[in-house]
Amino acid sequence: MDDARRVAQFEKRARHLPHWEGPGETYFVTFCLRRPPTVDLTDPEIAPLVVGALRHFDGRRYVLYDYTVMPDHVHLIMRPVVCNGRAERLHQITHSLKSWLAHAINKRLGRSGRVWQEEACDHVIRNDRDYEEKSTYIRNNPGERGLLGVLAEWPWWGTGSGCR
Repeated sequence: MDDARRVAQFEKRARHLPHWEGPGETYFVTFCLRRPPTVDLTDPEIAPLVVGALRHFDGRRYVLYDYTVMPDHVHLIMRPVVCNGRAERLHQITHSLKSWLAHAINKRLGRSGRVWQEEACDHVIRNDRDYEEKSTYIRNNPGERGLLGVLAEWPWWGTGSGCR
């Protein structure tokens, strides 16, 4: 596909942050707890909910590559599945994940209310080097934050069906 046509297929959405979405693109996505955080996402009661939600639609709504769950945010690399020439919109997928997780977290903690910041941060993965940079960031984030010594010790990191 030529560059002009490809660019024309991108849609720019903006709330507080600009969001570029294009069919068949792979994204690095981060979504964060609202401030101040009212839950630790790495709590053994909560983290399995987050990992389970990320993995639930892997291969159906999106292809999941790498992910990590941090105390106050989640990073993932994913690509919406293209079916019959159409792909679900990234913002619909992240809204669905965050909505389901907010309900599940609140239910587990016996409370109600908002859990997440309104917007997720997303970045279109441009090439293999960009992918490797973001994947390395995801793998190293727990260590960089002083949460562990070795990645193998971090139970809330993993890969999905699209792992490279």
